[in-house]
Amino acid sequence: MVDFEKVIKNTVKKGKVKFGTKQTKQAINGSNVQLIVMSNNCPHTSDITKQAKKKNIPIYHSNSKSIDLGYACGKTYAISVFSVIEDGGSNILNLVKKSG
Repeated sequence: MVDFEKVIKNTVKKGKVKFGTKQTKQAINGSNVQLIVMSNNCPHTSDITKQAKKKNIPIYHSNSKSIDLGYACGKTYAISVFSVIEDGGSNILNLVKKSG
């Protein structure tokens, strides 16, 4: 099985992502978002889910807390949600489809 943290790191490093609630909401309305990844303790889950459903954007609900998701992204701070604009060849979309 492919390590999801490794795929997240590759996506962040090689692709184009927007971190945080504000940037994710803006990306949903303006950009071509391919996927939204959410921590299990994201405080804005319902708002983002409603917006994403309107645009038919898939959401991956991670089992990780926001501090762990931030670490997986290579950051030293918590990340409760991020949007994937370009996957950078990381195949994160295929991995999410398999797990969903």
